[in-house]
Amino acid sequence: MEILLFITLLCLLVLFYHFVGYPLLLALLAKVWQRPVAQSTATPSVSLIIAAYNEGEIIRSKIENSLELDYPPGLLEIIVISDGSTDETAAVVETFAGQGVKSMHTPARNGKSAAVNRAVAQAQHEIVVVSDANAYYLPDAIRQLVRNFGDPEVGGVSGRKTIRKSGSPISESEGTYWKYESFIKKQESLLDSTAGVVGEMMAVRRSLFHPIPAAIILDDAYTALNLMRRGYRVIYEPAAVCWETSAASSRDEFIRRRRNSAGRYQFLFEPAIWPWNKPIALFAYLSHKLLRLVLPIFMIVALGLSTVAMLLPQRTPLITLAFVLQLSFYGLAALGLGTEHLGKRFKLAAIAYYIASGTFSSLPGLFYYLSGKQ
Repeated sequence: MEILLFITLLCLLVLFYHFVGYPLLLALLAKVWQRPVAQSTATPSVSLIIAAYNEGEIIRSKIENSLELDYPPGLLEIIVISDGSTDETAAVVETFAGQGVKSMHTPARNGKSAAVNRAVAQAQHEIVVVSDANAYYLPDAIRQLVRNFGDPEVGGVSGRKTIRKSGSPISESEGTYWKYESFIKKQESLLDSTAGVVGEMMAVRRSLFHPIPAAIILDDAYTALNLMRRGYRVIYEPAAVCWETSAASSRDEFIRRRRNSAGRYQFLFEPAIWPWNKPIALFAYLSHKLLRLVLPIFMIVALGLSTVAMLLPQRTPLITLAFVLQLSFYGLAALGLGTEHLGKRFKLAAIAYYIASGTFSSLPGLFYYLSGKQ
């Protein structure tokens, strides 16, 4: 019983550390020690690169959103890469040529990394901002991003992704998750660099951009790790805001997070690209991203052992409490799954299901990485 209790509590402690302890530790450390960024009001020249694959339905609104950004026109170029698109994406982009929008399109689809590499090679300006076609920027987003490049130690800046409420059953849960992620990334940046960047809004000094290998799954994360490994800071700028609509369902969000997990497994098995020279950034990366990959193992072991312990006559109140808490969480998650299918909303249950499904997505993520499917 003592061994069962010890292993169960150890597993639950790891889970608690990742979801609660680590953010609290960051907040505490940020209170006593910070590395402020030397921001500037200068407006360096910017190349906004929009990656679009078969985005015919939304590419017009994305370009219009980009043209409305509050940034000196002569200092902002817009490049749309639509490699491999088979719909009207490239044709729509061409209609904006008179407004200075540059279209880059090839029939071959070689992936986002290859497309971004090609666009950066053609970019003319000092700062490169990579965006997805479904991410819409607030008017001052570019200004908020680039002010951090007043600090010569800053090599990259990631903005804040928000979720606009919609009819999606997971809209509220996804929005809550990104607020939670925003808090963590803000604390990480106060200490050194953030382990979490988003491909929807990632700014890099063009002179520091390193071509992304074709096999890389997570191009934005690779760029951030590469910058940190070379000694530069990667900062989270919460005032630089973009928004997108929520995934249509938990299944769609599960597929997105499965891809992210596959990409993290790729990095897990290639420790040479970790920021070993930056201990704080390395600690953040291990705690924030890589630890997440093994959480399902701790969840399964904790539930399995506590279930066995409950069948023994000498079970203790502590193991009973651990078992009940786990059952309550998984019960809420199951309720969240059921209410989603029924089109109902129960916030607490929806959040529990979002956490559970997102965490367990790392298991198929491992399969997709090892099989090469991703």
